[in-house]
Amino acid sequence: MAEKKNLKSLVTTVKARIDAAQNNSAENPSWIKQVAMLTGVLAAVSGFLVVRSTAVTNNAIYESNQAILSQTQASDAWNEYQADSIKAHVVETALATAPTLSAESRAALAKEAADLRARQPKIKQTATDNTAARDRHLQTGFQWLAEKDLLGYAGLSAQLGIALASVAALVRWRTPFLAGIVAGAVCIGITAYAFAAYYGIAP
Repeated sequence: MAEKKNLKSLVTTVKARIDAAQNNSAENPSWIKQVAMLTGVLAAVSGFLVVRSTAVTNNAIYESNQAILSQTQASDAWNEYQADSIKAHVVETALATAPTLSAESRAALAKEAADLRARQPKIKQTATDNTAARDRHLQTGFQWLAEKDLLGYAGLSAQLGIALASVAALVRWRTPFLAGIVAGAVCIGITAYAFAAYYGIAP
């Protein structure tokens, strides 16, 4: 009930100010000239935030794709490593359980087993490197998404500042204009923090 009364009181106040502004349209307060500057600055910042947000989104998508590719390559390498392990084990078992093999056959099997075992360290390193690359791409993608969230909040603050400044100009009421300045300052602060985090300045 109290909220309805407060809302009704606010609507009545705004309507009264609109009527008063229309009746005194020739008398503009000195701060009215600053409204256009505020809305212009915030509109420019909003445009920049849209472009930056698009670029950040594209970067996040790229990092996600690279993480998927690295994961696929790591999986392939681990599968190859395991397959070579199985083949080498089979050959080594054959050598151990078939004493009647000829010297030529035994030498061929021993060479095959040695080749398989020699390949494994390089394949394992490749798998490990691709796994690490996947983790790096995922971490970078998360950082891009975090910046995108911050830019979204900054854009919301900019739009709120423009709306408040417009209301202030319409009703010749300075309070919304001051609130619009605060919203603009919040927008600039969030944007600065997002860039500080991107360049590694923020904690």
